[in-house]
Amino acid sequence: MSWISEYHRVWRVAILVLLLLAFQGPWFFDQIHVPSEYPCAIRLKGDFCGSPIDGMYVLWAVAGELIGRGVGLVTGAKTPTDAGSAFPFILGAIALLLTPVSTGLLIWRGDGQRQLIFHVAVWGLAAVWSWAFLMSMSELPPSQLWGLWLYVALVPSVLILEGVLAIPKKPHQTDR
Repeated sequence: MSWISEYHRVWRVAILVLLLLAFQGPWFFDQIHVPSEYPCAIRLKGDFCGSPIDGMYVLWAVAGELIGRGVGLVTGAKTPTDAGSAFPFILGAIALLLTPVSTGLLIWRGDGQRQLIFHVAVWGLAAVWSWAFLMSMSELPPSQLWGLWLYVALVPSVLILEGVLAIPKKPHQTDR
C-alpha cells in the first residue's frame, strides 16, 4: 500500500486525465424523432434516434445555468424560492464543475489539510449526485454513454483512493 501514497501525485494526474476524458465522452442523447423504417446511427427507443451530447457541453450548460440563476436572483427576475427548488440541481452542478478544479489544485498546490477537506467534500458531493442521477434514469445504454459512466466510476474510485491516502503511515521497524 505504500506505493499508493508514494505515487499519489501520479494517481491524481491519472484521475484528472480520466476525468477530462470522461467529459469528452457522451453523457446524454438529444432525442430526434425518426420513424423506425429509416436508419439512424443510434436508435434509442421506438421512433427516436439519439444525437450524443458530450460532458463538456454539459459543463458549459451547467455553468451558464448557474450564472443565469445568480443573475436572476440579483436582478429580481428569480426569487430565493426558485433557487430553493433548484437546490439539488445546483449542488450537482457545483460538484460537476469543482471535481476537476479540486483535483488540479491538489496536484498543483499539494496535500494541505484544507485542500484535502475541500477535495473530499467535492468528490463526496459528486458521489451523492452520481447516485441520485443514476437512480432517476430508467434506461441508460452504458456502452453508448461511456463518458457519463466513466465519470460515475471515477467518483467512488477517487474517494477510495483518497481514503487509502489518508491512512497514517506506520514507521518501518528495523530488525536488530
